[in-house]
Amino acid sequence: MSRSQKLDRIAMLLSGVCLVHCLVLPIALTLVPIFSLSTLVEDLLFHQLMLWVIVPTSLIALTVGCKKHRRWPIAITGLLGILVLFIVSILGHDFLSVTQEKISTTFGGLILAFSHYLNYRACQEITCSSESCQQEHHH
Repeated sequence: MSRSQKLDRIAMLLSGVCLVHCLVLPIALTLVPIFSLSTLVEDLLFHQLMLWVIVPTSLIALTVGCKKHRRWPIAITGLLGILVLFIVSILGHDFLSVTQEKISTTFGGLILAFSHYLNYRACQEITCSSESCQQEHHH
């Protein structure tokens, strides 16, 4: 498995963790009101930490993958997902309700996860018959 495919898998896993976090946190907040303030602080830290991990992982995986398969719309879709996540994390709390922020973050995460899935599949579909294949596609 190539480095790009490994990074795509990691990025899909991180998107899944983020999605579960966004879906479970509201339930946890209603069940445990005593911890709601500390949970909100931890929620902000979680999103910032996830961005610090997701953005570089995604950029590397999509760039390496697209250099192989040359399907640049996949990278553009990934960048759109990153942009949504970034904008919501920076400006979401000022302009969106908590529910709108969760929906927007989930939407951005799903776009990004989908682009990684497409990138992963496109890298798997590469078949070569030439001897220069290793140099050309790095797989």
